[in-house]
Amino acid sequence: YSGMRLSEAANVKATDFNWQEETVVILGKGNRYRKALSGNGIVKAWFTTHESLGITPHGIQTMLHRLGQATGIKCNAHSFRRGFCIHNVKSGLSKKVIQSLGGWETPDMVSHYAASLTFDDALKLYKVVNTDA
Repeated sequence: YSGMRLSEAANVKATDFNWQEETVVILGKGNRYRKALSGNGIVKAWFTTHESLGITPHGIQTMLHRLGQATGIKCNAHSFRRGFCIHNVKSGLSKKVIQSLGGWETPDMVSHYAASLTFDDALKLYKVVNTDA
């Protein structure tokens, strides 16, 4: 997961990556540059032979819509961003760290997504942090 917004991901170029650091510099919301996680080996494999994704934000949305229809799983680009946040909350990362990785200006959206966690999710995290529980 990178936590990038749709427009950020669509505009990434091969020269934006730092493979040693496993980051990518992206032009984010508010026309501000920030670093994001560069993703996995598939991303690196693509960008070692291609300059860009070669697809527009609308093209990505269309592809995800078709994929959802074919699999019966409703998904959109933002569900991946939300999933990035929820996965990291469940993994025990602090809201401040998730906010920084996802490029949110305030912790409000992280808190909004975290509100969907269940008591069982919270209990699992509690047991990880408090090993004597």
